[in-house]
Amino acid sequence: MNKKIIKYVSIIFGIILVLCLIYTILMLYFSPVASSRINDFKPLINEYTNIAQSYYNDYSKYNTESLVYSVPTSNSGSSIICYSDQYEHRFDLTADEMNNISAIQKQYRLDKQSLDYIAVYCGFVAFCNNNHRASYVYSLNNQKPEFISTPNNDNKKIYVSKITDNWYFVSLMR
Repeated sequence: MNKKIIKYVSIIFGIILVLCLIYTILMLYFSPVASSRINDFKPLINEYTNIAQSYYNDYSKYNTESLVYSVPTSNSGSSIICYSDQYEHRFDLTADEMNNISAIQKQYRLDKQSLDYIAVYCGFVAFCNNNHRASYVYSLNNQKPEFISTPNNDNKKIYVSKITDNWYFVSLMR
């Protein structure tokens, strides 16, 4: 009887060990390269949404696949530059928008990077950093984004996690 118990315990232990190994491999291969920091993001969801909608309204005035918006610096004041292959223009932020973007800039630390630009393309607004490995993406139609920043920066393997209605965390996969 003791040998049977030892045999069953050994089999169960072996199965658990194999399952843990499979889980570890899957987590290493299919997990995002950056932490989502959702708990930092959620308190500022109204600020993010207001900026996303404002930038998308500006983007919709132009006939282009995407526009990239700089973020304000202490030198630029409330005027930022927007650019694409065909366009370059200045975009002036209101006082409320400046307060919103300032709060976002203080909080944003995806992949240990600060907010460097905001990319807007058909139906989406992505809050990005220069390493192009992760972003928060606002989806106007609540559709799952297929890019970290824009279709021009296509990454084949991305991880997409829905944060809340219209908002997604997008990252490269390991």
